[in-house]
Amino acid sequence: MTLKSSFANVLRVLRSHRNITQRGFADTTSRTYLSKLESGRSSLTLDKLEKLSERLEVSPLTLVALTLSEDTGQTANELIVRTRSEIRALESEGRIPGLQATLGDDLAETALPANSRNPRTKMPSRAPCALQAELSFSE
Repeated sequence: MTLKSSFANVLRVLRSHRNITQRGFADTTSRTYLSKLESGRSSLTLDKLEKLSERLEVSPLTLVALTLSEDTGQTANELIVRTRSEIRALESEGRIPGLQATLGDDLAETALPANSRNPRTKMPSRAPCALQAELSFSE
């Protein structure tokens, strides 16, 4: 399975699970583009990943983790443990110039302050960004 087809499956399943029709995504994206994403015929930008995740009420990281899980057969938790290990390894080499984020000392569930969440999606608010990047799921 390719990442594109894995993402297509995750998107279809989550949309169905949330009982949202393709037309119900009209405020997020066109029905044609959504159909192309769900059939694995189109790639996704980071901006669109953010909008889809907000509409589905999950974080972009959740969509990516579920996609990678679908693609590799590993559980999302296994992927998160691997990611944590990779970030720790990068941190042990010293702070990466140009990056402010780190893993932190604890992965325990820490509640975000109420004012840092988007009230509509109950997800952390993010600062707007004018840059657009494209995720290319190549075969």
